[in-house]
Amino acid sequence: MTRFLLILISITLVSACATRERYEARIDTYVGKSINVVMDDWGYPSGSFEAPNGNTVYTWDKQSSYTSSPSVQTGVFTGSSNGGFFTGLGFGSNTITRRCQTYFEVNKQKVILRWRTQGNDCRE
Repeated sequence: MTRFLLILISITLVSACATRERYEARIDTYVGKSINVVMDDWGYPSGSFEAPNGNTVYTWDKQSSYTSSPSVQTGVFTGSSNGGFFTGLGFGSNTITRRCQTYFEVNKQKVILRWRTQGNDCRE
């Protein structure tokens, strides 16, 4: 019984993970619909521009960052001068930035023709 529960929990956790494929499947449902549908769901876009073919491209930009926990970093330097050994001890942390830009291209009737994503956080 315990093994069955572990398997069930594992499957549930894996299926609940955010994936790029799930995100792309969601935004693919907007193709052929009015850009107003996306605006109703996501709010106003971050920006827009005119594509070389005359269509309008709307952009949504999602960005977040966080600082990882400090970690201990050590290094050893061996010098030949006076036979000395030096050890440095430092504490450091990293700032991680996550970003997803989603682009929707629409025609003159404001119907979505295609989309594109860019970034390391385009997942759902």
